[in-house]
Order: sequence, then C-alpha cells, then structure tokens
Amino acid sequence: MKSLAAAGIVVMLAATAWVWQLELLSAARQWVASAALLAYAAMLAVYYQRLKWQLSHALAQSVDYLVAYATETGTARALAQKTCKRLEQCGFCAQIVELNQLAGCPIAKRGLLVVASTSGNGDAPRTGNSWLIENNSLQPWQGACFAVLALGDRNYSQFCGFGIAVASHLQQSGLLPLFDPVLVHQADPQSVDFWFRQLKHQHHRK
Repeated sequence: MKSLAAAGIVVMLAATAWVWQLELLSAARQWVASAALLAYAAMLAVYYQRLKWQLSHALAQSVDYLVAYATETGTARALAQKTCKRLEQCGFCAQIVELNQLAGCPIAKRGLLVVASTSGNGDAPRTGNSWLIENNSLQPWQGACFAVLALGDRNYSQFCGFGIAVASHLQQSGLLPLFDPVLVHQADPQSVDFWFRQLKHQHHRK
C-alpha cells in the first residue's frame, strides 16, 4: 500500500521534471501540466489514507484480543506470544503489539491483554517507557475490558511496580478489569499458568 503511493509520487516528480525540460511547451502549458500532476499526487494521498482506514477498520472487526507487551529482556514478549497462541487454540483471533505502539492500534472486540515486565525497582522497560506520551491515547479504549500479567522480582520493594501502574492507569482511563493483575515472580510457571486459567475462565463466562 505504501509502495503504491510512493511509486505514484516518484512518477509524478519525474514527470514534472520532464515537463519543465520540454522547451517546446509554453510556460502556461508547463504550469497546467504541473498542476495536473500535483492534483494526481493529492488524489493518491487521499486514496492511501482511505485504504489505510479501511484496512484498520477491517482488522478491528476481526481481532478479538490485542495482546500488548512491555519487555526488557524478551520474557514478556515470549509470554505475550504464548498468550496469543493459547487464545488462537480457543478459537479467538489475537494480535500482538509492543506497548509503546498501543495508541496506533485498532480496538479489539473482546479486550486488551497486557504482559508487562518491571525493570529494576518499579521502572518501565524500554518497550513500555513511552506508551502514554500521546495525550488521550487510551480514550478510544474506554469501556473495553483488560487484564494485566505483571512480571517482576520479589527482591525489589516495588515488586511488579510497572505492571501494577499500567493496570491502575488503564482502569482510571475507563477500561474495565477482567480480574486483578496477576503478579509473577521471575516468570514462575505456576503463576503464569494461573494467568491462563483466569483467561479461560473468562471465556467460559462469556
């Protein structure tokens, strides 16, 4: 889609340069030809935006869960991928995304699931340190359901501090919690399994 628009613009610029090099054309005709090419470029831009919206809308209609991850070492991303796989095995369509990119994603039909690691003593990991920079980035999600799997280390006083903060901010922004944040010490398998059981329980309730 982007390549189509880019190719059209390149063709337009090349054609404009060619037109201006034709000495046989009068100045008036050169301006008319250039204006026509600029109009064509504008038409391509409008077409690209419309196609982008249509694809985004279609994706929003098909995605059941959006699974966002914030990770420093890759553990949260791996668990987010595993969560998507479990959801797909249950017949749901799930899409994975970095938490910092949440603002640009379509709203999922059944809700938002966040797998968030805490870096150090309550700090955000690098893939989750700017997710709230855009004002009102969560406004489209108001009324949607969410759940948080928070990863951390009990050796720190702010155990799972970032994940807890994410859950708190989501709820304050008008999202509805499916259940309390699941806190996991060093990717403990039993705690992770509890996360999957909680999700499965929600599926049965619906």
